Amino acid sequence: MKSLIQGAVVALSYGAVQLVDAAAFVDAAESSAAKCCDILEKSFPQITYSSTNQQNLYQKFVASYFSVNDRLTPSCAISPANTKDVANITGLLSKNSCQFAVKSGGHGILTGSSNIVKGVTIDLRGMRSVSLNKQTKTATVQPGAKWIDVYSYMDPLGYAIPGGRAGDVGVGGLTSGGGNSFFAARYGFACDNVKRFEVVLGNGTVVQATNTTSADLFTALKGSQNNLGIITELDFVAFEQSDLWGGTAIYDKKTIPAQVKAFYEFTKNLKNDPYGSLIFVWSYFPKIPKESDRLVILNLYEYTANLTGPVTTYPSPFKGFAPDSPIGPPITNTLRIANLSSLTAELNSPAELSNLYASLTFTNNLTVLNKVVRILNNELEYYKKDPFYEYASILLQPLPRLFTEKSIERGGNVLGLDRYQDDNVLFLLNMAWNGTQYDARIRSLADKVMGDLTTYLSEVKALKDFQYINCMESSFDVVYKKHAFEDQDPLGGYGPAALAKIKAASKKYDVGQVFQKLVPGGFKLAGAGSGNKYNH
Repeated sequence: MKSLIQGAVVALSYGAVQLVDAAAFVDAAESSAAKCCDILEKSFPQITYSSTNQQNLYQKFVASYFSVNDRLTPSCAISPANTKDVANITGLLSKNSCQFAVKSGGHGILTGSSNIVKGVTIDLRGMRSVSLNKQTKTATVQPGAKWIDVYSYMDPLGYAIPGGRAGDVGVGGLTSGGGNSFFAARYGFACDNVKRFEVVLGNGTVVQATNTTSADLFTALKGSQNNLGIITELDFVAFEQSDLWGGTAIYDKKTIPAQVKAFYEFTKNLKNDPYGSLIFVWSYFPKIPKESDRLVILNLYEYTANLTGPVTTYPSPFKGFAPDSPIGPPITNTLRIANLSSLTAELNSPAELSNLYASLTFTNNLTVLNKVVRILNNELEYYKKDPFYEYASILLQPLPRLFTEKSIERGGNVLGLDRYQDDNVLFLLNMAWNGTQYDARIRSLADKVMGDLTTYLSEVKALKDFQYINCMESSFDVVYKKHAFEDQDPLGGYGPAALAKIKAASKKYDVGQVFQKLVPGGFKLAGAGSGNKYNH
């Protein structure tokens, strides 16, 4: 069961998922990567490593990336210990026109998402401290920490912050991309609960951004990923939290029609009991010997109320999924009362594979949901014909207006969801495979399902522009600077008003455009607003 759960929920690992788009900015006159590494080795000999210098550290660094896609071999890597180091390193790289990448948790899935070839990678794993001030209810976290580090520290203290649903994801990447969590219906996204960002700008200057100081930068950092600076410390609003009810439940595929109706009702009614969190996962494992076992229906339930006793029935948001509902009892489950460390560790994903993510958003409408399922059933037959991959997963996640209302209460972000007054559904496709020879075939399969869904959703006017940037992917040849595929456009999907805020902050705070010209990884501002491939 553990392997099925791991495979089915791999797409929950929302780390710094980024797109490499460097071609427009590569300048032949820039200093070579070798020169840049030489400068760093002379200035920071103890914390700079490469294939020829401190090889053991370098090899461990390369292997630390979650996805095979991002296990590149940069010219060198450097591991700062504190904000001062980051500022000095960034200043040197900027001054010498060195291309670089920034790695926090290293859970990006695509080539170049937080790594680089022929450049320098700043490895923030050495900056992973967590502390809590109970008087001010503030948790201070460094970006190299993973969410399991945060929860393991805070669980014994009886506190929590809204963060990643898989413990192996990094704090910096998830938060700068928005950050969905178990607590979104009460507190909004992870980024909405940041009180202070400490940021190193492109010229090496350190800025403390809050809702009163550099407030425009503070807002723009909530969803813009790596376009504005390097986050070196975050203050989060903390709250008291005891153990919660949750876990996974596996069902027979015959329950899908009832599951869809229950999902619709859950999303529609979450405002009545905002302690619920749900993800519906539909995974196909083509290499399981018995064909009838290859399709796995898995629900992830979490109820975040502080519990004082045993849970004998499903909490109210999940009544539509209870054993006495039309869905019936699950085949097996891990439902229990546990702390965040335990529940998020269960949702960690298997590494050592290549991954593809694609995302879209549509209106929460039962007719639309049923049609989406029929399309997916048809796509499944197509997927069965070419079973070279390890698994393909579809995730449906509630994205009700309630999440946005909580974001607005906390000052807002740049995700652009405030444009929508209705409840929506976040759709995610995740495919995993072993071997670069399959890259093009994987994208072909993904293109078909995303194209068919987008066509239908556009026709019925249910498709929304928003695409969750932490669940996005594209391929880019980082050596030859050539696009392998067209791309989705999550920054453009935030809408003109939100995108304008990010661009204004970039112009004001990154005067030299370091994070546009020298940091090729990520969805960059120059291409934002050009449109989603599947909408063409």
